[in-house]
Amino acid sequence: MIPLSAETEELARRLAEHNGKTPEQVVEEAIEAKARVAGIVASASEGSRKIVDLDRVGEIVRRVSGRPLRDRRPARDILDEAWGRGR
Repeated sequence: MIPLSAETEELARRLAEHNGKTPEQVVEEAIEAKARVAGIVASASEGSRKIVDLDRVGEIVRRVSGRPLRDRRPARDILDEAWGRGR
């Protein structure tokens, strides 16, 4: 067992309570996430990942960005409507 500071233990307990998990589960999930980012542990979906064709992605971006906008309103008006802020 690894001794944790009182602050770390309290944070783990609060996060666990918030997420409906045990403190052990939230600590384990956090460590696994950091290990995946560091490349120490393979993610569960790593075997099913596809190789990204960057040339194809670039082609799609160029094609889409070259198309005309359907909504001619200024961006501010669109955002105001989306966030429910009428003028």
